[in-house]
Amino acid sequence: MENFKIVKKGVFEKLGAFESRINEFSLSGWKAISISSDNSRVIVLLERQK
Repeated sequence: MENFKIVKKGVFEKLGAFESRINEFSLSGWKAISISSDNSRVIVLLERQK
């Protein structure tokens, strides 16, 4: 079974802080499977095997 999580970059969040947050998720077993942007907002879809 798989778990999914959508992570959005905050409006005032710096790109480096957002990258650090995504890296923290990867250390706990999450893997980015899709990255998209919508009007300068970055959206990442993460997946983890349960």
